[in-house]
Amino acid sequence: MIGNEKGFTFIEAVISLNLLIIFCIMIVPSMSLFLQKKDKLTINNMADDLLTDMVHLYFINREDFKEGFYTKNGREFLLKINSRNNFNSICVIWTDRNKESEICEEITE
Repeated sequence: MIGNEKGFTFIEAVISLNLLIIFCIMIVPSMSLFLQKKDKLTINNMADDLLTDMVHLYFINREDFKEGFYTKNGREFLLKINSRNNFNSICVIWTDRNKESEICEEITE
């Protein structure tokens, strides 16, 4: 401030506004990237929890085990059994932002 005048001068207000804009330009993209990573980790954890539950269900009571679509916390996951070279595995498949992801757990008889 100049002299005994109360309030900000126009130049001080413009400089403050520019600093605020620069701060927002730097913070907003990093926050959106952080939130995208958080969502991806949340979905991966949900799929991992579903896979663990289904592996336990498979070993405890095979009659109740069913392949198909399961919904958990508003997300849809596909559960199926894959057979490869005398090995069976239970797989959970999901789509996030048009990218298909999959985690599998090998099961032995």
